[in-house]
Amino acid sequence: MIELQDVSKTYHLKGGNVNAVRNVSLSVADGEIFGVIGYSGAGKSSLVRCINLLEVPDSGSITVNGTRITWQDEAGFHRLSNHDMKGVRKGIGMIFQHFNLLDRSTVFDNVAYPLKYSGLNKEQIRTRVRELLELVGLSEKAGTYPSQLSGGQKQRVAIARALANNPPVLLSDEATSALDPEATESILSLLKELNEKLHLTIILITHEMAVIKSICHKVAVMEDGRIVETGDVYSVFADPQQEITRRFIGEGALMARTEILARQTAADGQLVRLQFQKTVVGDALISDVSRRFAVDMSIVLANVEIIQGSPLGEIIVLMKGAEKEREAALAYLEERKVRVFRLSGTGKGGEA
Repeated sequence: MIELQDVSKTYHLKGGNVNAVRNVSLSVADGEIFGVIGYSGAGKSSLVRCINLLEVPDSGSITVNGTRITWQDEAGFHRLSNHDMKGVRKGIGMIFQHFNLLDRSTVFDNVAYPLKYSGLNKEQIRTRVRELLELVGLSEKAGTYPSQLSGGQKQRVAIARALANNPPVLLSDEATSALDPEATESILSLLKELNEKLHLTIILITHEMAVIKSICHKVAVMEDGRIVETGDVYSVFADPQQEITRRFIGEGALMARTEILARQTAADGQLVRLQFQKTVVGDALISDVSRRFAVDMSIVLANVEIIQGSPLGEIIVLMKGAEKEREAALAYLEERKVRVFRLSGTGKGGEA
Protein backbone atom coordinates (compact mmCIF):
# COMPACT_ATOMS: atom_id res chain seq x y z
CA MET A 1 0.00 0.00 0.00
CA ILE A 2 1.16 3.53 -0.81
CA GLU A 3 -0.59 6.30 1.09
CA LEU A 4 -0.15 10.05 0.62
CA GLN A 5 -1.90 12.59 2.83
CA ASP A 6 -1.77 16.34 2.15
CA VAL A 7 1.63 16.21 0.45
CA SER A 8 3.01 19.54 -0.81
CA LYS A 9 6.25 20.51 -2.51
CA THR A 10 7.41 24.04 -3.39
CA TYR A 11 10.58 24.93 -5.31
CA HIS A 12 12.20 28.18 -4.26
CA LEU A 13 13.75 29.63 -7.42
CA LYS A 14 15.34 32.96 -8.26
CA GLY A 15 12.33 33.92 -10.33
CA GLY A 16 9.92 33.07 -7.52
CA ASN A 17 8.32 30.10 -5.84
CA VAL A 18 6.82 27.22 -7.82
CA ASN A 19 4.12 25.24 -6.03
CA ALA A 20 4.70 21.93 -7.80
CA VAL A 21 2.55 19.72 -5.54
CA ARG A 22 -0.37 21.09 -3.53
CA ASN A 23 -2.00 19.11 -0.72
CA VAL A 24 -2.16 15.85 -2.67
CA SER A 25 -3.79 12.81 -1.06
CA LEU A 26 -4.14 9.41 -2.72
CA SER A 27 -4.05 5.69 -1.95
CA VAL A 28 -2.58 2.95 -4.11
CA ALA A 29 -3.50 -0.64 -3.26
CA ASP A 30 -1.07 -3.55 -3.36
CA GLY A 31 -0.82 -5.02 -6.86
CA GLU A 32 -2.48 -2.03 -8.49
CA ILE A 33 -1.34 -0.13 -11.58
CA PHE A 34 -2.13 3.47 -10.70
CA GLY A 35 -1.76 6.10 -13.41
CA VAL A 36 -1.09 9.78 -12.77
CA ILE A 37 -1.75 11.95 -15.83
CA GLY A 38 -1.27 15.64 -16.47
CA TYR A 39 0.21 18.10 -18.89
CA SER A 40 3.80 19.33 -18.61
CA GLY A 41 4.22 21.32 -15.40
CA ALA A 42 1.23 19.73 -13.66
CA GLY A 43 3.47 18.38 -10.88
CA LYS A 44 3.17 14.66 -11.59
CA SER A 45 6.94 13.95 -11.77
CA SER A 46 7.58 15.96 -8.60
CA LEU A 47 4.84 13.95 -6.91
CA VAL A 48 6.26 10.55 -7.84
CA ARG A 49 9.79 11.60 -6.85
CA CYS A 50 8.47 12.51 -3.39
CA ILE A 51 7.42 8.89 -2.89
CA ASN A 52 11.04 7.71 -2.66
CA LEU A 53 12.37 11.08 -1.37
CA LEU A 54 14.30 11.92 -4.51
CA GLU A 55 12.42 15.13 -3.79
CA VAL A 56 11.69 15.89 -0.15
CA PRO A 57 8.19 17.33 0.30
CA ASP A 58 7.61 20.37 2.51
CA SER A 59 4.65 18.84 4.31
CA GLY A 60 2.38 15.84 4.42
CA SER A 61 2.69 12.16 5.24
CA ILE A 62 3.86 9.37 2.92
CA THR A 63 3.71 5.67 3.76
CA VAL A 64 5.23 3.00 1.49
CA ASN A 65 5.07 -0.74 2.17
CA GLY A 66 4.00 -0.07 5.76
CA THR A 67 6.87 2.35 6.50
CA ARG A 68 6.25 6.03 7.20
CA ILE A 69 8.87 7.99 5.27
CA THR A 70 7.42 11.43 6.03
CA TRP A 71 4.89 12.47 8.65
CA GLN A 72 3.36 15.41 10.47
CA ASP A 73 2.78 15.80 14.19
CA GLU A 74 2.49 18.61 16.71
CA ALA A 75 6.25 19.22 16.47
CA GLY A 76 6.04 19.74 12.70
CA PHE A 77 7.21 17.88 9.58
CA HIS A 78 9.54 14.86 9.82
CA ARG A 79 11.25 12.57 7.33
CA LEU A 80 13.08 9.27 7.52
CA SER A 81 16.86 9.56 7.84
CA ASN A 82 19.05 9.00 4.78
CA HIS A 83 20.39 5.82 6.38
CA ASP A 84 16.91 4.37 6.91
CA MET A 85 15.78 5.49 3.44
CA LYS A 86 18.44 3.25 1.86
CA GLY A 87 16.53 0.22 3.09
CA VAL A 88 13.18 1.64 1.97
CA ARG A 89 14.49 2.41 -1.51
CA LYS A 90 15.44 -1.24 -2.01
CA GLY A 91 11.71 -1.88 -2.02
CA ILE A 92 11.01 0.85 -4.60
CA GLY A 93 12.26 0.43 -8.16
CA MET A 94 12.18 3.38 -10.54
CA ILE A 95 12.43 3.81 -14.31
CA PHE A 96 12.79 7.07 -16.23
CA GLN A 97 12.08 8.53 -19.64
CA HIS A 98 15.74 8.55 -20.73
CA PHE A 99 16.73 5.14 -19.29
CA ASN A 100 19.72 6.39 -17.18
CA LEU A 101 21.92 3.46 -18.22
CA LEU A 102 25.70 3.31 -17.82
CA ASP A 103 26.92 3.70 -21.41
CA ARG A 104 30.34 2.08 -20.79
CA SER A 105 28.87 -0.97 -19.07
CA THR A 106 27.29 -3.98 -20.71
CA VAL A 107 23.64 -4.88 -20.28
CA PHE A 108 24.70 -7.50 -17.73
CA ASP A 109 26.70 -4.99 -15.68
CA ASN A 110 23.91 -2.39 -15.82
CA VAL A 111 21.44 -4.88 -14.35
CA ALA A 112 24.00 -6.16 -11.83
CA TYR A 113 24.89 -2.68 -10.57
CA PRO A 114 22.20 -2.41 -7.84
CA LEU A 115 23.28 -5.84 -6.52
CA LYS A 116 26.89 -4.78 -5.94
CA TYR A 117 26.34 -4.11 -2.23
CA SER A 118 23.43 -6.48 -1.67
CA GLY A 119 25.46 -9.16 0.10
CA LEU A 120 25.11 -11.64 -2.78
CA ASN A 121 28.23 -13.40 -4.05
CA LYS A 122 29.29 -13.29 -7.70
CA GLU A 123 27.51 -16.50 -8.63
CA GLN A 124 24.29 -15.40 -6.96
CA ILE A 125 24.47 -12.07 -8.77
CA ARG A 126 25.09 -13.84 -12.07
CA THR A 127 22.07 -16.07 -11.49
CA ARG A 128 19.86 -13.14 -10.53
CA VAL A 129 20.87 -11.07 -13.57
CA ARG A 130 20.14 -13.98 -15.88
CA GLU A 131 16.70 -14.36 -14.29
CA LEU A 132 15.99 -10.68 -14.78
CA LEU A 133 17.14 -10.59 -18.40
CA GLU A 134 14.97 -13.60 -19.15
CA LEU A 135 12.06 -11.87 -17.42
CA VAL A 136 12.32 -8.82 -19.72
CA GLY A 137 13.11 -10.84 -22.85
CA LEU A 138 16.79 -9.85 -23.26
CA SER A 139 18.68 -13.03 -22.38
CA GLU A 140 20.74 -12.83 -25.59
CA LYS A 141 21.79 -9.20 -24.98
CA ALA A 142 23.82 -9.70 -21.76
CA GLY A 143 27.15 -8.76 -23.39
CA THR A 144 25.74 -5.89 -25.46
CA TYR A 145 26.31 -2.19 -24.74
CA PRO A 146 23.42 0.31 -24.48
CA SER A 147 24.50 2.12 -27.67
CA GLN A 148 23.77 -1.10 -29.58
CA LEU A 149 20.18 -1.33 -28.34
CA SER A 150 16.91 0.15 -29.54
CA GLY A 151 14.95 2.50 -27.29
CA GLY A 152 12.55 -0.24 -26.28
CA GLN A 153 15.43 -2.60 -25.43
CA LYS A 154 17.12 0.10 -23.33
CA GLN A 155 13.93 0.55 -21.34
CA ARG A 156 13.73 -3.21 -20.80
CA VAL A 157 17.25 -3.10 -19.36
CA ALA A 158 16.19 -0.22 -17.11
CA ILE A 159 13.19 -2.23 -15.92
CA ALA A 160 15.36 -5.28 -15.20
CA ARG A 161 17.78 -3.10 -13.21
CA ALA A 162 14.90 -1.52 -11.27
CA LEU A 163 13.66 -4.99 -10.29
CA ALA A 164 17.08 -6.30 -9.22
CA ASN A 165 16.29 -6.24 -5.48
CA ASN A 166 12.78 -7.69 -5.88
CA PRO A 167 10.97 -4.45 -4.98
CA PRO A 168 7.20 -4.71 -4.47
CA VAL A 169 6.79 -1.17 -5.90
CA LEU A 170 7.84 0.22 -9.28
CA LEU A 171 7.67 3.94 -10.11
CA SER A 172 7.55 4.78 -13.81
CA ASP A 173 8.23 8.43 -14.68
CA GLU A 174 7.22 8.96 -18.34
CA ALA A 175 8.98 5.68 -19.18
CA THR A 176 7.37 5.39 -22.63
CA SER A 177 7.54 9.07 -23.70
CA ALA A 178 10.81 8.66 -25.65
CA LEU A 179 9.65 5.51 -27.47
CA ASP A 180 7.92 4.95 -30.79
CA PRO A 181 4.36 3.51 -30.73
CA GLU A 182 5.45 -0.09 -31.28
CA ALA A 183 8.07 0.07 -28.50
CA THR A 184 5.57 1.82 -26.22
CA GLU A 185 3.05 -0.98 -26.70
CA SER A 186 5.77 -3.54 -26.01
CA ILE A 187 6.88 -1.87 -22.76
CA LEU A 188 3.30 -1.43 -21.55
CA SER A 189 2.62 -5.12 -22.22
CA LEU A 190 5.75 -6.00 -20.25
CA LEU A 191 4.70 -3.82 -17.30
CA LYS A 192 1.25 -5.41 -17.29
CA GLU A 193 2.82 -8.88 -17.37
CA LEU A 194 5.16 -8.00 -14.48
CA ASN A 195 2.24 -6.61 -12.50
CA GLU A 196 0.37 -9.88 -12.87
CA LYS A 197 3.33 -12.25 -12.49
CA LEU A 198 5.08 -10.51 -9.57
CA HIS A 199 2.05 -8.81 -7.97
CA LEU A 200 4.01 -5.62 -8.58
CA THR A 201 2.46 -2.31 -7.53
CA ILE A 202 3.12 0.28 -10.25
CA ILE A 203 2.67 4.05 -10.22
CA LEU A 204 2.81 5.21 -13.81
CA ILE A 205 3.37 8.88 -14.68
CA THR A 206 2.31 9.93 -18.19
CA HIS A 207 0.76 12.68 -20.29
CA GLU A 208 -0.93 10.18 -22.64
CA MET A 209 -4.43 8.89 -21.89
CA ALA A 210 -3.83 5.98 -24.28
CA VAL A 211 -1.18 4.71 -21.84
CA ILE A 212 -3.63 4.99 -18.93
CA LYS A 213 -6.33 3.20 -20.91
CA SER A 214 -3.95 0.42 -21.91
CA ILE A 215 -2.88 -0.97 -18.53
CA CYS A 216 -3.98 1.12 -15.53
CA HIS A 217 -6.59 0.10 -12.97
CA LYS A 218 -7.04 3.57 -11.50
CA VAL A 219 -6.08 7.08 -12.57
CA ALA A 220 -5.53 10.46 -10.94
CA VAL A 221 -5.65 13.60 -13.09
CA MET A 222 -3.27 16.40 -12.03
CA GLU A 223 -3.53 20.08 -12.87
CA ASP A 224 -1.51 22.92 -11.36
CA GLY A 225 -0.08 20.66 -8.65
CA ARG A 226 -3.44 19.30 -7.51
CA ILE A 227 -5.36 16.06 -8.02
CA VAL A 228 -8.56 17.26 -9.70
CA GLU A 229 -10.14 13.89 -10.50
CA THR A 230 -9.52 10.29 -9.56
CA GLY A 231 -11.23 6.92 -9.94
CA ASP A 232 -11.11 3.60 -11.73
CA VAL A 233 -10.17 4.06 -15.38
CA TYR A 234 -13.46 2.85 -16.84
CA SER A 235 -15.54 5.21 -14.71
CA VAL A 236 -13.34 8.20 -15.51
CA PHE A 237 -13.53 7.47 -19.25
CA ALA A 238 -17.28 6.91 -19.10
CA ASP A 239 -18.10 9.99 -17.05
CA PRO A 240 -15.27 12.58 -16.86
CA GLN A 241 -16.07 15.31 -14.36
CA GLN A 242 -13.39 17.88 -15.16
CA GLU A 243 -12.69 19.82 -18.36
CA ILE A 244 -9.03 18.76 -18.34
CA THR A 245 -10.08 15.09 -18.13
CA ARG A 246 -12.45 15.55 -21.06
CA ARG A 247 -9.59 17.04 -23.07
CA PHE A 248 -7.36 14.07 -22.27
CA ILE A 249 -9.90 11.49 -23.42
CA GLY A 250 -10.58 13.41 -26.61
CA GLU A 251 -14.12 14.41 -25.79
CA GLY A 252 -13.30 17.98 -26.75
CA ALA A 253 -12.45 16.96 -30.31
CA LEU A 254 -15.62 14.87 -30.47
CA MET A 255 -17.73 17.78 -29.28
CA ALA A 256 -16.15 20.12 -31.84
CA ARG A 257 -17.22 17.73 -34.61
CA THR A 258 -20.71 17.33 -33.18
CA GLU A 259 -21.18 21.09 -32.92
CA ILE A 260 -20.56 21.34 -36.66
CA LEU A 261 -22.97 18.46 -37.25
CA ALA A 262 -25.52 20.10 -34.98
CA ARG A 263 -25.47 23.31 -37.00
CA GLN A 264 -25.79 21.37 -40.24
CA THR A 265 -28.64 19.13 -39.08
CA ALA A 266 -30.64 21.30 -36.66
CA ALA A 267 -33.36 21.89 -39.26
CA ASP A 268 -33.63 18.20 -40.09
CA GLY A 269 -34.03 16.66 -36.66
CA GLN A 270 -32.38 16.28 -33.27
CA LEU A 271 -28.74 15.27 -32.80
CA VAL A 272 -28.22 13.02 -29.76
CA ARG A 273 -25.15 11.38 -28.25
CA LEU A 274 -25.75 7.96 -26.71
CA GLN A 275 -23.26 6.25 -24.40
CA PHE A 276 -23.50 2.48 -23.99
CA GLN A 277 -21.57 1.14 -21.00
CA LYS A 278 -20.46 -2.45 -20.54
CA THR A 279 -23.84 -3.88 -19.50
CA VAL A 280 -25.67 -2.69 -22.63
CA VAL A 281 -23.07 -2.43 -25.42
CA GLY A 282 -24.21 -5.64 -27.07
CA ASP A 283 -27.93 -4.84 -26.98
CA ALA A 284 -29.68 -4.00 -30.27
CA LEU A 285 -31.31 -0.92 -28.81
CA ILE A 286 -31.30 1.30 -31.91
CA SER A 287 -33.41 -1.12 -33.95
CA ASP A 288 -35.52 -1.81 -30.86
CA VAL A 289 -36.31 1.92 -30.49
CA SER A 290 -37.20 2.24 -34.18
CA ARG A 291 -39.73 -0.59 -33.83
CA ARG A 292 -41.27 0.75 -30.62
CA PHE A 293 -41.54 4.45 -31.47
CA ALA A 294 -42.41 6.54 -34.53
CA VAL A 295 -38.86 7.84 -34.96
CA ASP A 296 -36.07 7.39 -37.45
CA MET A 297 -32.53 7.16 -36.03
CA SER A 298 -29.56 7.59 -38.39
CA ILE A 299 -26.06 6.90 -37.04
CA VAL A 300 -23.75 9.85 -37.73
CA LEU A 301 -20.66 8.87 -35.70
CA ALA A 302 -19.82 5.71 -33.74
CA ASN A 303 -16.94 4.45 -31.60
CA VAL A 304 -16.26 1.54 -29.24
CA GLU A 305 -13.33 1.52 -26.78
CA ILE A 306 -12.10 -1.46 -24.75
CA ILE A 307 -11.13 -0.20 -21.29
CA GLN A 308 -10.00 -2.57 -18.52
CA GLY A 309 -11.30 -5.41 -20.68
CA SER A 310 -14.82 -3.96 -20.93
CA PRO A 311 -16.46 -2.14 -23.86
CA LEU A 312 -17.51 1.51 -23.78
CA GLY A 313 -19.53 2.50 -26.82
CA GLU A 314 -20.68 5.91 -28.03
CA ILE A 315 -22.77 6.83 -31.04
CA ILE A 316 -24.19 10.09 -32.30
CA VAL A 317 -27.55 9.73 -34.00
CA LEU A 318 -29.85 12.06 -35.91
CA MET A 319 -33.42 11.52 -34.69
CA LYS A 320 -36.40 12.45 -36.82
CA GLY A 321 -40.00 12.32 -35.73
CA ALA A 322 -42.52 14.13 -33.56
CA GLU A 323 -40.99 15.67 -30.44
CA LYS A 324 -43.28 13.61 -28.20
CA GLU A 325 -42.10 10.38 -29.87
CA ARG A 326 -38.43 11.42 -29.71
CA GLU A 327 -38.65 12.18 -25.99
CA ALA A 328 -40.43 8.89 -25.33
CA ALA A 329 -37.72 7.02 -27.24
CA LEU A 330 -34.94 8.78 -25.29
CA ALA A 331 -36.69 8.08 -21.99
CA TYR A 332 -36.85 4.40 -22.97
CA LEU A 333 -33.11 4.38 -23.69
CA GLU A 334 -32.39 5.96 -20.32
CA GLU A 335 -34.49 3.26 -18.64
CA ARG A 336 -32.24 0.72 -20.36
CA LYS A 337 -29.18 2.39 -18.74
CA VAL A 338 -28.06 4.29 -21.84
CA ARG A 339 -26.71 7.77 -21.07
CA VAL A 340 -28.37 10.38 -23.28
CA PHE A 341 -26.89 13.77 -24.22
CA ARG A 342 -29.06 16.11 -26.34
CA LEU A 343 -26.72 18.00 -28.63
CA SER A 344 -28.75 20.04 -31.12
CA GLY A 345 -31.81 21.29 -29.35
CA THR A 346 -35.31 20.60 -30.64
CA GLY A 347 -35.35 20.40 -34.41
CA LYS A 348 -38.90 19.61 -35.59
CA GLY A 349 -38.05 17.67 -38.73
CA GLY A 350 -40.61 14.94 -39.42
CA GLU A 351 -43.02 16.19 -36.76
CA ALA A 352 -46.68 15.61 -37.65
